[in-house]
Amino acid sequence: MRHSNLFSPPILLLLLLPCLLAPGGAGTAAEKPAGEISFRRDVAPILIARCQSCHDAKVSKGGYRLDTFELLMRADAKKGAAVSPGKPEASKLHQLLITPDADDRMPQKADALPAAEIAVIKGWIAAGAKFDGGDAKLALVEIVPSLTHPAAPVAYPAAVPVTALAFSPEGAELAVSGYREITFWNPTNGQLARRVGNVAPRTQALAFSPDGKTLAVAGGQPGELGELRLLEAASGKLVKVVFSAADLVLDVQFSTDGKTLAAAGADGSIRLFNFPAATKKLQIDNHADWVNAVAFSPDGSLLASASRDKSAKVFDAVSGEILTTYNGHGVGVFGAVFSADGKSVFTAGQDRKIHVWLAHDAAQSRKQSDAKKQAEITGFGKEAYRLARGDGSLFSCSADGLIREHALSDRKERRTYLGLGDWAYAVAVHPGTKHVAGGAFNGRVCVWSSADGKQVATFVASPGLVTAAGKLKD
Repeated sequence: MRHSNLFSPPILLLLLLPCLLAPGGAGTAAEKPAGEISFRRDVAPILIARCQSCHDAKVSKGGYRLDTFELLMRADAKKGAAVSPGKPEASKLHQLLITPDADDRMPQKADALPAAEIAVIKGWIAAGAKFDGGDAKLALVEIVPSLTHPAAPVAYPAAVPVTALAFSPEGAELAVSGYREITFWNPTNGQLARRVGNVAPRTQALAFSPDGKTLAVAGGQPGELGELRLLEAASGKLVKVVFSAADLVLDVQFSTDGKTLAAAGADGSIRLFNFPAATKKLQIDNHADWVNAVAFSPDGSLLASASRDKSAKVFDAVSGEILTTYNGHGVGVFGAVFSADGKSVFTAGQDRKIHVWLAHDAAQSRKQSDAKKQAEITGFGKEAYRLARGDGSLFSCSADGLIREHALSDRKERRTYLGLGDWAYAVAVHPGTKHVAGGAFNGRVCVWSSADGKQVATFVASPGLVTAAGKLKD
């Protein structure tokens, strides 16, 4: 079932991915002597993968929090501490992992932890429950060593929904999200060029740096991990893990000058980084729910956001100060993009419309104000998701399986692109080659020419996928 009123659709479809692709999680430490067990290297990854989803700020089952070391070690007035250093048998954490009572055993409604993982936790507690992660207040995902992710399937047994697309700056390659990998394709003939692994299981957004040398990959594992990685575009080599979070990173964008990188996440935060240093510039915590999209104004001075909290906002991209809030959708907002002159913002949402509103009223100086609605674009059969701006055109993808092109000037529909055959979750545009690409739930990618609307290439972006008859699927 695809119920977009409960989830942002890109998140829901990831929860529906076939379990047969690969086991979840990033693996845990093998059993080793207690004195050699590291909290950040050995214990924290187990807690993140097995426990954190039920014991974080959002859920906190039983009153226990395991999302930071400080909270893990905090003693509750009634229940005491989850960990008693040096005494695993007296530690609630260990007791709940080994109890024979299935109703009490952790994790609940799941298989017991493997004996090797329980031994790691027991050994760490027995050795004094020492902390080697630096700041005890940081989220566990921020202190663990950068993960080396398992390899992608050599051949996909099922098609993976396409949630992110990006053309290289010169337009010669199209980067496509995969399962634990990014695939690169020739957009003129649909041929696979190469595969790059060592990324998180789910990729939510892709962005090339303006010079084309770096590919930013945003994604993670729902409810467990969020990551922003920078890859060397030509070789696929990992340049840096910019940051990790406790939930998915949903979008990433470069400013036009390439000096700033913005990332939006399911934790409700927007993070800005200096590029290429990848050092943190500022963090904006103004939304009350997932931030699904971010977009820079053409001059890089403003940053727009779209959120599941039913609002879209504009911030000063230097100071992070909020300038404008738009509440016109009244439902979750999925996509955002500025007009070519930076004066207006286009946002797409669950109300099956694209709203056009004033980015910031100059008469208000730099004071926060409610945005003024300028127009609406209607005619969508279902929810509209991602937005992209081309030369004089606005492109959108939606749950009715269509990619639409509207004129930026009068907002009239210019063309509808057909062929995806399922919910369309990703759209990318390359004005230089006049190529438009769309990606869908069924794993299909189509490339069209915006000059005449004709299809240039089509392929299923799941290498090695075969049909029941044993033939390679197109």
